[in-house]
Amino acid sequence: MKKIAIEDLIQLLGMVGIIGSLIFVGLEMRQSQRIAMAGQQMERTAITTNGFTAFNEAGLDWHSVAFLNRPELADQYPPGIAAGRNNFHQTLFIYENDYFQFEQGLMPENVWQAKLEALAFFYNQCNYRDIMMIRKSFFPPGLIAVIDSLPDECEG
Repeated sequence: MKKIAIEDLIQLLGMVGIIGSLIFVGLEMRQSQRIAMAGQQMERTAITTNGFTAFNEAGLDWHSVAFLNRPELADQYPPGIAAGRNNFHQTLFIYENDYFQFEQGLMPENVWQAKLEALAFFYNQCNYRDIMMIRKSFFPPGLIAVIDSLPDECEG
């Protein structure tokens, strides 16, 4: 068997070290990108949910304006009912963000499981099922599958 020269061994170890460093840097860049995307998603959610404050203070229904494109109907509900509808929408935006965070590996499994239990509670607020069905069509397919797997206490 041929002996490997010490210089060749040092070069080989150096190359392995460089390759290992490049892999590490690549993984770190990928993680940084996921964190940045999650931050952008969270910021969009925060901006949207903050917008509900004005509707609640005015006693107006956000759904009538944003989804029905009928601002003349925004005051059709008493302020308490409008606030409940607005809260439901706001909560769905938060769950959409939570799903994104979980899918990016940025939310622990036990936290996601707790979120799913709360999502099941919101899903089964039958008086808001019309809102859920409209909003669900805008969710990513994975979140739709999660919602569709929840027990439905509103059927029948």
